[in-house]
Amino acid sequence: MPDLPAGYRAPLPDVRPVGLRRRRVDKGTELWRADATPPTQWSWAGFPTARFRFDPESGLFRTRYAASTFTGAFRERYRPTGLVIPADHAAHHLVRLTAKRHLRVFDLRTEANLDILGVDDQISTGQHPDVWDTCHRLADAVKHWWNDLDALVYRPRTTPESSVNYAFFSLDAFSAESWPLAQRDDILTELVLRQDFTVSWDIGNDT
Repeated sequence: MPDLPAGYRAPLPDVRPVGLRRRRVDKGTELWRADATPPTQWSWAGFPTARFRFDPESGLFRTRYAASTFTGAFRERYRPTGLVIPADHAAHHLVRLTAKRHLRVFDLRTEANLDILGVDDQISTGQHPDVWDTCHRLADAVKHWWNDLDALVYRPRTTPESSVNYAFFSLDAFSAESWPLAQRDDILTELVLRQDFTVSWDIGNDT
């Protein structure tokens, strides 16, 4: 286990640190997510206890996650299953989010932002309990530092070269489309042929 920089054990300041920068992501940028339900059914109520990396410690809001490529979204979702998409996920949804305006994001891939926070790249991929605790506290902090922030941007564990992860806090900046997985034979075929996925139903048959 790598040593942890001091920032993981220090409280995050109430006032945004000097030099901490957010950046702009262009209007029209597409993000992808695999989800059990379509966006019209998503709840934005926070969890009482944080479950995922950038869920807020406070539980005051919901964080949802997406990737800049559909491959990244599926690899993040199905890596724990060995890249197997179970048969009972045929009715789950592939969601495409398109930015309706420029997005305001805080990028955790830059050396400057990491240095100011006193953390390292483990903030994006690490599993140490202190790292996760910092991630949860950081979600609350960035929403306090910037009340109009759309998302955190961070490096994925499963597709570090080809995709980028987003932790976003609402659909306000996006238009959303979704399809049942069983209806996207093109996507499923790409995953099977090029990404070594296993789909547990006959592609081409709506199961």
